[in-house]
Amino acid sequence: MKKRAVVGLIVLAWQAPSFAMNLQEFLKAVESKNKSVQALQVSSEAVQYRKEAGDIELVPQLTAEAGYISDKSRLGQFATLGATESKNTSYSLGLGKKFSTGTAVNLTATTYEIENSGITTPGFTQYSKFGVGSLGIALSQSLWKDFFGHATRLRWEREDAATAAQTGQFDLQKKRLLVQAESAYWDYLYSVENVKIGKASLERAKRIESWTRRRVEDGISDRADYLSAQALVAARQLQLISAEDDLAAAKRKLRDFLEYSEDQPLPEMTGDISERRSLASMVDGKGGKVVALDAYLSSLQARAQSLVAREVEDQLRPDLVLSGSFNTNSFEQDMPTATQEWTDTDRPTTKVGLKFVYPFDLSPKTSAREAARKEALSAKLQSERKMLDSESSWLELNRRYSEMSKRVETAEQMSKLQTAAAKAQADLFNKGRSITANVITAEEDAGTAELNLVKLKSEQRKMEAQGRLFVVVEGNTP
Repeated sequence: MKKRAVVGLIVLAWQAPSFAMNLQEFLKAVESKNKSVQALQVSSEAVQYRKEAGDIELVPQLTAEAGYISDKSRLGQFATLGATESKNTSYSLGLGKKFSTGTAVNLTATTYEIENSGITTPGFTQYSKFGVGSLGIALSQSLWKDFFGHATRLRWEREDAATAAQTGQFDLQKKRLLVQAESAYWDYLYSVENVKIGKASLERAKRIESWTRRRVEDGISDRADYLSAQALVAARQLQLISAEDDLAAAKRKLRDFLEYSEDQPLPEMTGDISERRSLASMVDGKGGKVVALDAYLSSLQARAQSLVAREVEDQLRPDLVLSGSFNTNSFEQDMPTATQEWTDTDRPTTKVGLKFVYPFDLSPKTSAREAARKEALSAKLQSERKMLDSESSWLELNRRYSEMSKRVETAEQMSKLQTAAAKAQADLFNKGRSITANVITAEEDAGTAELNLVKLKSEQRKMEAQGRLFVVVEGNTP
C-alpha cells in the first residue's frame, strides 16, 4: 500500500507540474492567447494591406481580345462595292500602365483580316480579302492636376497618415486591453494577500478567544469579554470567506484573459506588489513630449483629413493633359502577312494632342470643396482640444501618483504602528495587564491597517499601468 501511495504521488506530480508567471510573462500570454488581442493584430495587418491596395491604379494591366463578325447588311462598309457578306476576324493585345509620375503608357498590337464575298467592281477586287496589322504606343501626362505625380504623392501622404492613425487605434485598443489585464493581475495578487491576511487575523482572533476563555474559566474576566472575543472570531471568519470569494473571482478574470479552459491549471502569479515603477518607464519612447496616445492619433487623423481636403481641391481644379500616340500600319493580302510586316514604319499614324478640362464653379463643386474644408477644420480643432486634455491628463496622473505614494508611505507607517500596538496589547493581555476590549480593538485596527496598505499598493500598481496609454512624441505633433 505504501508503494502504491508513493507511485500515485509521483504520477500526480508529473501530471500537474507547478509553474508560475510574472507580470511580463502574463501579458505576453494574454497577447498570444486572447482572441480579442489577436483580432486587433489581424485588423492592423489588414490596414497595411489596404494601404498597399491603394496603388491598384499603378498596376500594369494586360488586355487580350479576339473577335469575329459576319455582316450581310446592305448598309455595310463594303456593300457599295458589291460585297454580299463581310467577315472580320480580329485579334488585339494591349499592355497599359500608369506610373507614379502621372504618366500613362499603353502598348497595343492589333491585327485583323477582312474577307468580302461578291466584290466585282473593277479596281476594288483587292478588297475581296486583305489583312491589317498595327503596333502602337500612346502616352498621356497631366500638366496641372497630376503634374509629374503630384496627385499620387498627395494620395500617398494621405494614406500614410490614415494608415498610421488606423493602426494606432488598434494599438490603443490593444494597450487598453493589456491595462485591464494588468489590473486583473494586481487584483489577483491583492486577493492572495487579502486571504493571507485574513487567515493570519483569524488565527490571532482564535488565540485571543482561547486566552479569554481561560481567563473566564479562571474567574479573571467577565463572560462579556469572552462573547466579544467570539464575535471577533466570527467577524474574521466572515472576512476570510469574503476574501476567498474575491480570490475566486480574481482567478476567473485571469482565466478569461488567458482564455484557459476549466481543466487547464491556472499558473501561479508571482510579483512584488510593493515594487514601485516610475510612470515615465511605462511610456513608449524617449526624448520628447509625453502625450496621450489617443490625442496623438487624433493629430494623425486631423492630418489625414487635411490631406483629404487638399485632394478634393486638387480634383476640382482645371486640368491640361498632353497626349501623343504612334502607330504602324501594314496592309497586305491576308492576316499572317500583315502581322509579319506590322513593324514597318513607312506609313505610320502619329497624333499629338492637348486637352483642357474646366469644371464650372457651380454649387456642387463649391459644396464639395467647403465640406472637405469644414471636416478638416473640425478634425484639427478636435485634435487641438485632445492635446490640451492630454497635457492635463498627464499632469493629473503624475499628481495623483505622487499623492498615492504619500498615502502608501503613511499607510506603511500606520500598519507598522498598529501591528506593534496589537502585539503589545496581546502581551499585556496575556500578562493580565490589559482588558479584552483593548486587545480586540487593537487587533481590528491592525488588520484594517494591513489590508488598507495592500489595497493602496495594488491601486498604485494599477495607476502605473495607465502610463501605457501615453507615448513620447519627438518634436511637434503632426
